[in-house]
Amino acid sequence: MSPNPLPLPCLEKVPESYDDEYEHPQGPESINKTLEAIREVDRSAVEQNLAQLRDWIAKHPHIRQCRTDARFLLRFLRARKHSFLAASQVLERYLAARILHPTWFQRLDIRDPELADLTDIGFLYTLKERDPDGCLVTLCDWGLIDPKRYTVDHSNRMHALLVEAFGDDALLQCAGIIVIFDLQHIQLAHHSIVSLSVLRQVAQYVNNAIPIRCKAIHAVNVPSGALWIVNGLLGFLNEKIRNRCSLFRDYNELAEKFDRSLLPKEHGGKEPKSEHIRAFRERCERYRERMLLLDEMDIDLDHNEPYSRHALLDDIEGGAVGSFRKLELD
Repeated sequence: MSPNPLPLPCLEKVPESYDDEYEHPQGPESINKTLEAIREVDRSAVEQNLAQLRDWIAKHPHIRQCRTDARFLLRFLRARKHSFLAASQVLERYLAARILHPTWFQRLDIRDPELADLTDIGFLYTLKERDPDGCLVTLCDWGLIDPKRYTVDHSNRMHALLVEAFGDDALLQCAGIIVIFDLQHIQLAHHSIVSLSVLRQVAQYVNNAIPIRCKAIHAVNVPSGALWIVNGLLGFLNEKIRNRCSLFRDYNELAEKFDRSLLPKEHGGKEPKSEHIRAFRERCERYRERMLLLDEMDIDLDHNEPYSRHALLDDIEGGAVGSFRKLELD
């Protein structure tokens, strides 16, 4: 039985009334420390920040349709520690990315045959339990993608599906996410669908347009032939995220820094992978209508602002590789 769908939020820039309902994150003992870190200690200050962001959206000359409910806007405020300027910039680029990359962000539907297939084979899913600080943990077995059938666009679309399925989750917004990439199944054929240009596009989105706190990225079982992909992506990520990336020879080595019991049983955890995938699929089904509604959000990109179509595409085509901490296998 499919879970009951959630009510749909309003996309009007200036609705008759704003949806002010949002959740205070619950769970880990460290939550108060987390809230201090993101500068969310006063409910009245949160409400002031929401009001400021809504007023900015209402007066924005290029935003045409956008969610203004508290749950949605808090994604951006919490991801940028309640800095109005930083949150508004991420929101502009988030809306722009949805227009520039429709193959990544449109039709995020778990019933879509391709997304359903990638979910069922275990390409990407969330773990059922959070880490001790409340971080959501995702596991991506990137080598399971069939390079004869799929491209990096399909990988990006799966990640967008996951981010949107949990985007309104208060604990995720505050505590953040830990991403685990298992690269053991990468083969030579996978190299044909990856390029530095593609990696630059992905990094530009991760750096500037994703309303989420990335706490760690772990790469496990990395074959030596795939190190160029890992280091290539690192070269385009900003320094803050690069410093949170780690390489592990196998899951035994990962277990020295990460609670192995959270992982699927196949990797030393408690519950089989199928149970984690089932829970993830149910989450996507519950939020399906909300995710499809996002396709109606709109922003004009034909102007001379930093988030214009021209400016963002120039960044992708002309961006230079930054200095980076190269990861190597011992």
